[in-house]
Amino acid sequence: MRKRLLSTVLAVPVLMHQVTAQNREITGRVTDAATGQGLPGVTVLVKGTTVGTSTNADGSFTLSAPASATTLVFSSVGYNGVERPIGSDATVNVALGASTRNLEEVVVTGLATSVKRSNLANAITTISAKELVGSTRPVTVDAALSGKVVGANIAQTSGAPGGGISVQLRGISTINGSSQPLYIIDGVYAVNQEVGNGAGSAAFSSASSGVGRTTQDNGINRLSDLNPNDIESIEILKGPSAAAIYGTRANAGVIIIKTKRGAAGQTRISFSQDVGFAKAWRLLGQEDWTPEKIDNFYTPGTARNTAERAALAAARDAGNIVDYEKEVFGNTAFLRNTGVSLSGGNERTKFFVSGFTTNEEGIVKRTGFNRNSIRANIDQKIGQRIDIGVSSNYINSENRRGFTGNDNRGVALGYTLAYTPNYAQLFPNDLGVFPDNPYAGDNPLAIVERAINEEETNRFVQTATATVRIIDKEQSSLRFAAQGGIDFSNSTALLALPPDLQSQRDLPLPGAARLAKNEFFNSNLQGFLIYDWRLGEKINLTSQIGTVRLSQRSNLSYNQGQNLTPGSPYTPNRGAIITQETLITEEADVGFVAQQEANFNDQIIATAGIRFDKSNRNGDPNKYYAFPKASLAVNVAKFGFWTLEPVNLVKLRAAYGETGGPAFFNALYSPLNAISTGGRPGLLPSTLLGNPDIKPETASEFETGIDLGFLENRVVLEASYYNKEVFDLVNTYVLAPAVGVTSLRAYNIGDLRNRGIELALNVTPVRRENVSWTTSTQFWFNRTKVTRLDQDPLVVPPFNTGLGFGNTFGRNLFIVGESPSRWYGSPVNFTLNNNFSGLTRYEEAQPKFQMSFLNSLTLFRSLELSFLVHWKKDGYNSNLSRLLQDEGGTTKDWSEPSGELANDGTPIPKGIYRQGLTAREFIQNAGYVRLREASVYYTLPSSIRTSMFKEFVKNIRVGVSGNNLITWTDYVGYDPEVSNFGATANFAQVDVASYPTTRRIFFHLNLDF
Repeated sequence: MRKRLLSTVLAVPVLMHQVTAQNREITGRVTDAATGQGLPGVTVLVKGTTVGTSTNADGSFTLSAPASATTLVFSSVGYNGVERPIGSDATVNVALGASTRNLEEVVVTGLATSVKRSNLANAITTISAKELVGSTRPVTVDAALSGKVVGANIAQTSGAPGGGISVQLRGISTINGSSQPLYIIDGVYAVNQEVGNGAGSAAFSSASSGVGRTTQDNGINRLSDLNPNDIESIEILKGPSAAAIYGTRANAGVIIIKTKRGAAGQTRISFSQDVGFAKAWRLLGQEDWTPEKIDNFYTPGTARNTAERAALAAARDAGNIVDYEKEVFGNTAFLRNTGVSLSGGNERTKFFVSGFTTNEEGIVKRTGFNRNSIRANIDQKIGQRIDIGVSSNYINSENRRGFTGNDNRGVALGYTLAYTPNYAQLFPNDLGVFPDNPYAGDNPLAIVERAINEEETNRFVQTATATVRIIDKEQSSLRFAAQGGIDFSNSTALLALPPDLQSQRDLPLPGAARLAKNEFFNSNLQGFLIYDWRLGEKINLTSQIGTVRLSQRSNLSYNQGQNLTPGSPYTPNRGAIITQETLITEEADVGFVAQQEANFNDQIIATAGIRFDKSNRNGDPNKYYAFPKASLAVNVAKFGFWTLEPVNLVKLRAAYGETGGPAFFNALYSPLNAISTGGRPGLLPSTLLGNPDIKPETASEFETGIDLGFLENRVVLEASYYNKEVFDLVNTYVLAPAVGVTSLRAYNIGDLRNRGIELALNVTPVRRENVSWTTSTQFWFNRTKVTRLDQDPLVVPPFNTGLGFGNTFGRNLFIVGESPSRWYGSPVNFTLNNNFSGLTRYEEAQPKFQMSFLNSLTLFRSLELSFLVHWKKDGYNSNLSRLLQDEGGTTKDWSEPSGELANDGTPIPKGIYRQGLTAREFIQNAGYVRLREASVYYTLPSSIRTSMFKEFVKNIRVGVSGNNLITWTDYVGYDPEVSNFGATANFAQVDVASYPTTRRIFFHLNLDF
């Protein structure tokens, strides 16, 4: 026994020497072909194996490769992949050229695996850090996606600082709530709820009929908390065929956000400073008042007519004619972003740390958006088999949004400005007291100065990952991957209208203050076993099984005081009448996943998988629903028979998948209302019914396409067709009055279908040492149709799918054979239009098609120019903005003849005539062509930089850029993208005097040390 033990011990060094002798050390450096700068974080793999590494801060790498290795594969998001033969050299240097679509980049295919883009069976869009923030500085992450994602409807639904944004992938996925996708940040299921704070509640205006929170509270988009500069890449899984592995929450697609990680090598410090300004992209303008116009607006000979004539004359004589729209919305807002990041480490420990602060003023005084964030991402190797990673992100953000839109008709700026003539005297006196506005509910200057609508959010996002390599051989490997994360968000909003404001003094309870708190806690935990193995020399297989648990807790509450005592601070406890409300929800989903991938020599790639999910939001919380997926990609050009050299890529692909969308919380139960009888508490059944049989909405999608590459992928065409069907849509039904209850809480009522085409053409016309030009053209459209409606005999048909303001201004209906985002409205004719409840059928809210044109040009490795043009063809909004001005007499063309005559034969002004029109006047084309982004950057040549700063400064880059610089549109309103109701499910936008969208200009300075 001792001899055998001694022989074994002596044999170990010999075996170790033999293993070492079978490996060879290869070093090299990867640089940017345009600038010559080293590229950190580039993936370097030995072709045909899982052996690899990544480049450090200056682009250098060291790799221990098997003796049999012949080729290295280099890939990085935003760059063309490169394969280089190793030969007998121990050094391999590579320059990567920038590309908008890199076929060798790695993208997600499962919850724990990934695949090269060239082997994908789905049209997954990837946005690199350079595409995201390399041109200009978006205020939010989702805003940076506008015009860059083929197959997406993305609109900035409010011009107020900090958002919001509506993102819809491949059409309508539900008719309740919103069709916002699922966001995942470094593996964490992110909080992205848009919750109103109560600015439109009844306590804040005698004209408002809302209760605790309304759909018109100008909600803040929570994704605005995330710092775009921290992001490495974004992957968009647009439909169920790609997102099926995410199961019960993925009906509307999945957006996967990966933040930056450290790279081994010398510590790299980056500093960025942006300063800029913003102005309203468009103001509606106001027509001057004349005595003749006053005679048209106020009946001649009346006391009011005489008084207005005198007020106009006095204002003219004193030179006090004021453009109040320009006074409120015409200001210049100053913008500032400052950031610093550190990255580096060694082969065992890597880190990325960043701090960023954003300060954006609004064009309305006392509005703005501030964001301060700190991030730390750390990766650590423990021994030879364990890798762990930790990501921590703390964000503090502040929003000051004011009162605009239809949030609060008594005080909203759009209403007060529309009804206020330019000869009104509204400025405060020497004591700071604002006069009353005799033309509207309040003085807009007083609302700007004294009304309070602000919200502060503290958010903490934490992720931890661990990978244990159980088996690690050349032909097979088994690893266990675990991941967990939390996203905690706590927002506090303060709203206040002082009791001495004009709009408050005549109320029974003047003055109101509300303190609203929104708290969300998302958590997820998953564990997977992944087995990579090979059959022979050409078949690579990846098997994975795992489980996922998701949970979300929310606590939405507010305290509100009315009949406030005079003087600040304005808090709820200073009210004579105090009300409060609290809504607590707890949701939990559990899933089990299995997936098998097979790759035959990169020629045929097949994937099949299934996920089983249960959720406490379903009627049976213990029932599992299955979400299968399958895909096939065939790289025809990689077969031996392919001899057409100019065509280097021909990939045929097809994929099928299913996803889910659970019913809204508490749909199962009939609620009870608290009452007090004889001084004793009790419960009374409400007029709402629950549905114990409620089940989740589900969606299936079949996607097929072809990818073509020419001239070594200098020209790449991606073409996709999809058929996405959504089943068992959940809706709250209105019942017949004889039933005794007003509605069903939730009911699975029907199906709809989305079909569309997506085309993306990526071209590199010039790729030389001193000149590089890349261009990307995208084209897409979607068509939606209702395919089934289960008509309950107790239900009064039809029902709305939108949030409009009635027949006169347009509404959306759920009708078989029609799109739920199509507009219907007056005139009503049951004889001609009985199928549509007598309403006239108008145009579709979704655009006919969209196109985008992205161009990037680099000259002499120093000068970079880029621009993005986005074309939205048609798509109709319900626009009431001009109606308000018509009613107030302030429209720019109010006095122009309409071509119609009154009974006495006098011409009717346009401002009067339009008020009596049907929905045709208000359902307006919101199509546009917009220069979304444009930029010019200059990188100081290395020779000049080193002569000035030696090696202390590695890179100096300066530039100027802009957002929304030019827009061509026939739309009458502040912006064709705005929506009074924010992110609606059917993307049908309603525009009522919104916060104007801005044109933003930035000046940039970037330093690397």
